[in-house]
This record gives sequence, C-alpha cells and structure tokens, in this order.
Amino acid sequence: MRLQGKHLIFISRIIRDGSGTAEVSESEIEINKEEDFKIHSLSISEKTHIACGFNSYVVRIKTTEKP
Repeated sequence: MRLQGKHLIFISRIIRDGSGTAEVSESEIEINKEEDFKIHSLSISEKTHIACGFNSYVVRIKTTEKP
C-alpha cells in the first residue's frame, strides 16, 4: 500500500543504522506531508506501520470516524 504523509500520524523516525528511533520534529512532519510512502504493517494490536520513503518512520494511519 502507498499513502501520502498527510494521511499518516508520525510517531518516530527510524535511525538509519538500526540503533533505534528518534523523535520527529514538527518541521520534519510538515516536509513529509506531500511525500509518498510505502506502508508495511508493524503491529496489528497497536495499529502501527512502517512508512518507507527517503527516511523510514513508525506511523499510524489517520482514520475518519463515521457517525
């Protein structure tokens, strides 16, 4: 699945050397709103995914509540 950054909630950025994750700044989120990401499931129970683009992020997909 592919989604634009504006449809994602960014939780953390995955550090490229695999040593862990780092906080995502507001400016980094703003820059990534128009980028397309390839989405991979990470945790079904936590509803988290890995979004891969120029950088990789742990994300949640924004949902719209239906009345």
